[in-house]
Amino acid sequence: MTLQFTWQGCDSTLAAPLVLDLARFVAAAQAAGISGPVPELGFFFTDPVDSTEHALSRQYDTLLAWARAL
Repeated sequence: MTLQFTWQGCDSTLAAPLVLDLARFVAAAQAAGISGPVPELGFFFTDPVDSTEHALSRQYDTLLAWARAL
C-alpha cells in the first residue's frame, strides 16, 4: 500500500483574499454591535451556521444586502 501526498499551496493563495474580506466583514459586524453566528456570511462557508441556504447566488445577494445595511 502506498500513500502519496502532493501539496502545491494553490488553495492557500486563492483563499487569502476571501479570508481578508471575511475579516473585514466580521470587524464591521462587531462595530455595528452584531455578534454570534452571522448567517449573512454563509457565502464564505461550505456549510454555513444558522442558515439552510446553499445556493451561492442567493448567499451572495444576501451578503451584499447585509453589507450595504451595515
